[in-house]
Amino acid sequence: MRKLFVVLLASGLFYLSPVAAESGGPLDYSFQIDLERSALEGLSLGSDSAEDRLVEEDYEFEFSLEYQLTENSYLFFTGILIDETETVENSGVEEDVSGLERKQMGFGYFFGESIKSELHIGRMEFISASEWWLWWDEELDAVSLDSTYGDLEAMLVLAEEQARESTGVDFIDPEFEDVRRIMLSLAWEFNPGHSLIFYYLDQTDNSQSYNVGEFEDYDKIDEEDADLEWTGVSYLGEFEVESVGEFEIELHVAEVSGDETVYEFDDPVAGSSEVVEREQNRVEGSAQSYLISWTPLALDDWSFILGRATGSGDSNPDNNRDDSFRQSGLQGESESFGEFYQPELSNLVVDLIGVEWEVSEDVEIALLRYEYEQDELADEMRNVSIEIDPSGNSRDLGRETDLVVTIEARGGLEIILTAAEFDPGSAYEGFSDEIGTFTKIEFVYEF
Repeated sequence: MRKLFVVLLASGLFYLSPVAAESGGPLDYSFQIDLERSALEGLSLGSDSAEDRLVEEDYEFEFSLEYQLTENSYLFFTGILIDETETVENSGVEEDVSGLERKQMGFGYFFGESIKSELHIGRMEFISASEWWLWWDEELDAVSLDSTYGDLEAMLVLAEEQARESTGVDFIDPEFEDVRRIMLSLAWEFNPGHSLIFYYLDQTDNSQSYNVGEFEDYDKIDEEDADLEWTGVSYLGEFEVESVGEFEIELHVAEVSGDETVYEFDDPVAGSSEVVEREQNRVEGSAQSYLISWTPLALDDWSFILGRATGSGDSNPDNNRDDSFRQSGLQGESESFGEFYQPELSNLVVDLIGVEWEVSEDVEIALLRYEYEQDELADEMRNVSIEIDPSGNSRDLGRETDLVVTIEARGGLEIILTAAEFDPGSAYEGFSDEIGTFTKIEFVYEF
């Protein structure tokens, strides 16, 4: 019924919007439908047939409204009607969430002449300049100031969750509750097509701490309390070399430091989990990356891609010091490094080689190959899709091949087809002969 409701509402707005748009006025709006279905085969790398296949179905209807209050101020709201289902097929375990999700909402104000600025108060979406190196790709409750002066662009943000994200849940995400973040970025386009971007993120976690032996609602588990600082710089550049072609280059370096408390929980019983271990660490990690895309002069419909990203690991897990890099926790689904494995850049070396072919103005095909290995030997990985831990006897995590077809159909319709295959390496002892697969089809319609 919920899915039918979304379709009927979207259809009604589709026919009404052209009529309403003719009236003009201070209200501006847009609508989008997003239908997505994905299947991951190999969640347990075949170790548990009942837990090996995960199917996700997401139905979303997004509506964006903006109301001009004065010449310099406006109100904005972006909401999403969602119906999301996750099913572990062979075991029959199913989770379903539906409701209204608040994506963006608040007040905006323009001011300044020589330094053009915009103040936002409310909930906003923050997206990194690079899709390969994600500092953040998240919606946050925040106060944000964006300013531009000549070739300089600056962003200063104070963020902390104030309310639950969706009517489909009755609590704030434990990973965001009582976590204050200060975010800063400074972008300098020192030459046309060449930019330096400086990043800073300070995270103070004031959420509830746990003691060994305590019990916590399994749905509200927060496995880390961390007061951390990230700093980094990125270079994004475009070159055109005569008789060779065009190059796009990205270079990134980052560091993280601070203190964290990590908790380990037992398997849930009657919806609650016991804290079985508590560990405090000093964090000092680093990461670096490059990405090169070459479009040959003689093959301007083709681009060849080469990339590498490294996040430091911890060579001594028993000294209360963790030298592993970790991303900010605001990087979204981490699909930058593979649609199946989806690793976080922590104790990880990723090598990428790929090709993109613009078949026509409306069709693009990308074929990408990833190779994964650990920076330091370890018997677990941070935030990967599969549920089997590596042995700790080999750094070879495996290889993945992704095929992504993007079709820009007429009338605002976009179709994205994704297929991925993951071949585990010798780090997954006993499972290196298994093959994991991932397929996804997504329809996005804007009107």
